[in-house]
Amino acid sequence: MQRRITGLLIWLIATWPMLAGAQNLVPNGSFETYRDCPHQDNLLSEAVPWYNPNRATPDFYHRCFDSGQMQLAPRTGQGLGRLFFDQGWAEYMGVRLTEPLKADECYYFEMFIATDTPGKYISETIGAYVSKEPVRDPNSTERLKAGPQILDNTPRTSVARLQWQRVSGMIIARGGEEYLTIGSFFKDPPFLGFYYLFIDDISLTRVTLNLGDDKTLCSRNDRYELNATTPGAFDYRWSDGSRQPTLQVTQPGKYSVTAITACKTLTDSVQINYALDFSLGRDTTLCTGQNLVLSPPDIPGATYRWQDGSRQRTFSVGQPGSYSVSVTQGGCAVLDAIQVRYVSPPTLDLGPDQQLCGTQIFDLKPAVTNGQFRWLDGFAEPVREVSHSGVFRATVQNDCATLADSVSIDYSGCECQLYAPNSFSPTTTASTTLSSRPAVATLRFYH
Repeated sequence: MQRRITGLLIWLIATWPMLAGAQNLVPNGSFETYRDCPHQDNLLSEAVPWYNPNRATPDFYHRCFDSGQMQLAPRTGQGLGRLFFDQGWAEYMGVRLTEPLKADECYYFEMFIATDTPGKYISETIGAYVSKEPVRDPNSTERLKAGPQILDNTPRTSVARLQWQRVSGMIIARGGEEYLTIGSFFKDPPFLGFYYLFIDDISLTRVTLNLGDDKTLCSRNDRYELNATTPGAFDYRWSDGSRQPTLQVTQPGKYSVTAITACKTLTDSVQINYALDFSLGRDTTLCTGQNLVLSPPDIPGATYRWQDGSRQRTFSVGQPGSYSVSVTQGGCAVLDAIQVRYVSPPTLDLGPDQQLCGTQIFDLKPAVTNGQFRWLDGFAEPVREVSHSGVFRATVQNDCATLADSVSIDYSGCECQLYAPNSFSPTTTASTTLSSRPAVATLRFYH
């Protein structure tokens, strides 16, 4: 039978990732192994243990032989399958699962398909059916009568040409199902609506979540990733608020995650410990003349080796440089380092307290070295005029230290004022009244 090369792309039901470590119950689901290299059409049976459920002729192609029938590369690996559908002609592929499904358990099914004639796509036709007994009709090429648990329902407008696309979904097992049948169900193509369907990477996995056993690492220098990837999960919620399927461990503790699927919600936790959990601290800056004692924890049975070869547990730092220690215990060896630098301490002097009188104005001029100066009341300029009582505070800061100083200005202890007579004040008679306001002399003092 001369058949025109066509195919079909199906709606992406979900974008859930497959769990790499989950057991795929579909043997040879990517069509990688074969009994004999297929050199022509109609040889699905070479992709053992796949079989043909009816009298139609499904195909198996592999890069071991270039038949020219592969219109696109396999999604993964070297092989793929192909089905053909027409009026009165429906091809299927069947396989026995590696183990029967367990009652009331959730299973995630996934396959990838493609076509070169998306305009011929008919929605709600392509799917997968699991059953206790194989579905067969060896004397017919008609559609098989079965109710698939997985069925696509994509709009025709969303189908692209020769692009692998996922069909997936959840199956709640009744128990004992151990046969999988893939093909077109419920509808035949219209007249002249025949098409081919390429299929690859078929999998059926039980929906489980397992972070693994509790684990002890050597130190925080070890890189360890927790992987909660769960078949069919569309949302992850870690105890620290992360929402990705994986989490990088950065410190010891108990880690828990919840994975949400359309079928059920799963939770798991794991304890991560460190055999040598210590740190010399962050790089630091000291004041000239200061000492720093580096002191990793006293670990029973551990040996210590510093950057200069010394083997005591603690090390006294008195000059700038890089300092490191290697701690070894059992099969773990951990190295940590710290950079130490020295700077001169800052100085600050706001001067002595002042007692002023009347309208005297005083200029505060801080004496500052080796740091960043700041008035604590928010005044912006270093030098400031003072004309009222108060306590004025400031700081100076650098990487070595922060110093504070204050100065008190007091106008309350002065009862006199100095007057300068104006041009209208008489000076020749003692009876002259001083009802006119005198001019006030302003005196400025500098510190």
